[in-house]
Amino acid sequence: MAEKFLNYIGGKWAPARGGRTFLNHNPANGDVLGEFPASEPADVDDAVEAAAKAYRTWRLVPAPKRAEIVYRAGELIRARK
Repeated sequence: MAEKFLNYIGGKWAPARGGRTFLNHNPANGDVLGEFPASEPADVDDAVEAAAKAYRTWRLVPAPKRAEIVYRAGELIRARK
């Protein structure tokens, strides 16, 4: 069974508003990599609104602390790839 993925918007996991999904396949062998939300413009609007709201707080975090957070996130991604 393919792993199901959701959109991460405003700190919460959510399906696409329209409820549609699509399967993503490995082009090398055709295996299903996962089932993803078929996001629509309304989903993008929700994400942009959430990002704008988060930015109001994020911009008050001192630059060195923001850099540390972004660096650690990058390290987590690299470790899990």
